[in-house]
Amino acid sequence: MAQSRREFLNSGLSLAAGAGLAGILPVGFGLQSCTGRKGANDRIRIALIGCRNQGYNNVCTFIEQPDVDLVALCDIDKNILDSRFADIQKYAYDKKVTVPKPDKYEDFRKVLERKDIDAVIIATPDHWHALITIMACQAGKDVYVEKPVANSVFEADQMVHAAERYKRVIQVGQWQRSGLHWQEMVDFIQSEKLGPISHVEVWRYGGNPVPKLPDAPKPQGVNYDLWLGPAQLRPFNPNRFHYNFRWFWDYAGGKMTDWGVHLLDMAMWSLKLKQPDTIKATGGNLVYPDDAMETPDTLTVEYQFDQTLVVWQNNFGLKTNEFGFDHGLEFHGNNGTLRANRNFWEVIPASLNGVPATEPVPRNMNAGNDLSLHVRNFLDAIKMRNFDTAANIKIGRDVARVAHMGNISYRTGQLLHWNADNGSFNEQVANSYLTPSFRKPWEINKI
Repeated sequence: MAQSRREFLNSGLSLAAGAGLAGILPVGFGLQSCTGRKGANDRIRIALIGCRNQGYNNVCTFIEQPDVDLVALCDIDKNILDSRFADIQKYAYDKKVTVPKPDKYEDFRKVLERKDIDAVIIATPDHWHALITIMACQAGKDVYVEKPVANSVFEADQMVHAAERYKRVIQVGQWQRSGLHWQEMVDFIQSEKLGPISHVEVWRYGGNPVPKLPDAPKPQGVNYDLWLGPAQLRPFNPNRFHYNFRWFWDYAGGKMTDWGVHLLDMAMWSLKLKQPDTIKATGGNLVYPDDAMETPDTLTVEYQFDQTLVVWQNNFGLKTNEFGFDHGLEFHGNNGTLRANRNFWEVIPASLNGVPATEPVPRNMNAGNDLSLHVRNFLDAIKMRNFDTAANIKIGRDVARVAHMGNISYRTGQLLHWNADNGSFNEQVANSYLTPSFRKPWEINKI
């Protein structure tokens, strides 16, 4: 007899004190998970920390893999936790995937204490990424962490050190790195068929207003103090919670760190760029001047990488550019222009005396499986103990650092000069933005 959906759902899906890194870790914390190589047929037991948006998308992709067991869900919002528990059951049923009942937790530290969990997916707001990643590494877990890797340059650096010290596999959720059409684009650029590339435009247009709202009581079922974590204590405000957290400096870096890390990463990967020499930002809250957002709705950042100029733009007042694209990149070479976005890439040759300087390339379309390939790359890396994943923690650190540099230039109002030798700016006022002020006991010491 065919199993009903109700039968499937019934049978299928069946605070440690002071955990700041400068404080006391839970009893038994340490390298608990297996650090040796797993066999090709071994199963990988995962937990999701942060269940709302991208966390849910990620975990649905993970459970479709044949060697994954989802054993735990964690969120500070019981409403989200319970609803996503049900959503995952439905998704698994629709996809005909068998998913044992995951345990539910409010506090991520309880997840990290479990010795039977191999890897965690971290999809919290940005200000939590570094702390949970470092603690997961200490607990012997491999990590899939959402972009941007951290909410500051200092935190991103410590994540790299933690991965190296505790020998953990980390994949950053910059899944474009696994996309086949992006890889083809990179190969074409590095073939030098475009000739010397002196200028790259990178953009993301569009955005919604965030009207000001008064402070309010926290919603029922929300552990607001744990949501704030290392961020500064302030009253609950609906605008600073869930999706809109990304428009406030305490928790994120606006459109720059939301989309910029994805798209700037494609420019840096293609041209093998590491750290800019100078950074100059202009902009403001120009489209919605009376908005609640702290991060700019209009921002232009010019990055000078040696002989290459990379220009980032976000603008909430524009829907698309002149070619009808709301996001993308344009690489301007002597022999032509390459345009790319998440859907395709193409080449438009330059004309020299009426003759095309290179062959045109029609649109190469995206196959639509970037995230699946990215997850598979991570799982295979866990089994092989391969630390050089498609978007390893150093890749995530490098582009997060560049995105934060743009925001720091905007916040200081200065042209900044980056000193790659000592990892700081020549302008002292800008250096004060490299390390956040942590709220005790949630602190990160230099590793």
